[in-house]
Amino acid sequence: MTSFLGHEKQQQVFLNSFAKGTLHHAWILAGRKGLGKAGFAGQAAQFLLDSHNDPKDFSVGEDNQAASLLTAGSHPDFRLIRRGAKGDKEEKKARDGGVDVLEEHELARNIKIAQIRGLQPLFATQPAISTYRVVVIDAIDDLERGGANALLKNLEEPPKNTVFLMVSHAPERLLPTIRSRCQILRFDPLTDDQMGTILSQKISRVDHSELQALITAGEGSPGQALQYVDAGLGELEQIANDIMRGGDRNNILKSDLARKLSLKAATPRYRAFLARAPSMMAQYIKASNSAKNIAAVEKWREATYLAAMAGPKALDNQAVVFQLGTLMASLAEHNHRA
Repeated sequence: MTSFLGHEKQQQVFLNSFAKGTLHHAWILAGRKGLGKAGFAGQAAQFLLDSHNDPKDFSVGEDNQAASLLTAGSHPDFRLIRRGAKGDKEEKKARDGGVDVLEEHELARNIKIAQIRGLQPLFATQPAISTYRVVVIDAIDDLERGGANALLKNLEEPPKNTVFLMVSHAPERLLPTIRSRCQILRFDPLTDDQMGTILSQKISRVDHSELQALITAGEGSPGQALQYVDAGLGELEQIANDIMRGGDRNNILKSDLARKLSLKAATPRYRAFLARAPSMMAQYIKASNSAKNIAAVEKWREATYLAAMAGPKALDNQAVVFQLGTLMASLAEHNHRA
């Protein structure tokens, strides 16, 4: 059996609705990116398409027909809608290895209206082998305006025995007419224990200190944590924390950090550090009760802006890391004054 770890409250809401025969035809799975909403949608789809499902158990069998067909991408009653390849070159790469092999910059900016219109043949007939038809949209935030309007028609007059499961990282930005026709299921950050279990399953070899660093960096989001797996985050976090706790009057730690992240081969680690540094500072400010210290908060704002602008403005890696280290060191000074 395959089970879905975490989000037990959300599982129960879905199961109760199913058991009572009041299953809504359209669900918005809302929450921060990386919380596991797409995984939940996949598990819910398999649950609905399994003719032997237990209304009290969100787990599903791995060896049934629905699971096999979904894994093969050939279930006749299921559709997954997401951004496709950006151009012909990316399209060929996707054909050879699947859409999952494409990187962010190789994907189209939006889910196209043609993809939504392409669902109509599915709705023109009865479900082929399951009680339900299931459409997963990951993420509905990516729909271009025409696609959103086309989807709205299906939500207003839902095809019988069809369930839409739509991932959203920013539900407040969706058309109000779409939101009003959906049941919103909100997802919260996972606990540290849940994070540890999931990351241990996803990463083949990770020591305890690195795992703890990933849990902290993820902030309850496994997807966010997994972005840092190859960055040696444990070492970077240790240096950053040493700077924030004790300062760095002789610039030894800042210089060491800048050297480690300035080489071309260290570009992935550098990007991970840029993404992580403002959060590390925010966590330190909160833990040290410096949140009311205006000067400390201002340093965090400076770091956030610098990290965001470093890439677009092609700033020197070594200089950026050194300046971020300087901003981190200032937190120790503010904390000591407090």
